[in-house]
Amino acid sequence: MRVPGPLLATILNHARQGYPLEVCGVLLGRRTLNARTVEEVVPVPNREAENPEVRYQIAPEDVIRIQREARETGREILGYYHSHPDHPARPSETDRLLAAQGLSDGVLHLIVGVEAGRIAETTAWVFEEQGQGFVEEALE
Repeated sequence: MRVPGPLLATILNHARQGYPLEVCGVLLGRRTLNARTVEEVVPVPNREAENPEVRYQIAPEDVIRIQREARETGREILGYYHSHPDHPARPSETDRLLAAQGLSDGVLHLIVGVEAGRIAETTAWVFEEQGQGFVEEALE
């Protein structure tokens, strides 16, 4: 997955500012045979009402709106990002279960670990339905 520096900075700032709650957003771009390149980052409100410190939820209406806007520019939703406050930047079991419930095969997930308000690590993952799990993706 390729994420240009300024777009990654937007994601990291969102994660820092949202701490100690999880933040989330949508990754828009284009897919080629050899790569997926993020061309736009769309931060969205975390709609998780009960446990926003350890979970996130992107409202369906936000996804639909962003998807429509992306199509107008020839882009598509490549995936999503979210933060893990005071937890490793690895998919949690909750992340896996949510991905397994939806149409997530091949969807990118960028996770930002935030420790005590500071960015600790950023990792990228692809969900594979066949194995019902995440595989780490190189982040450029």
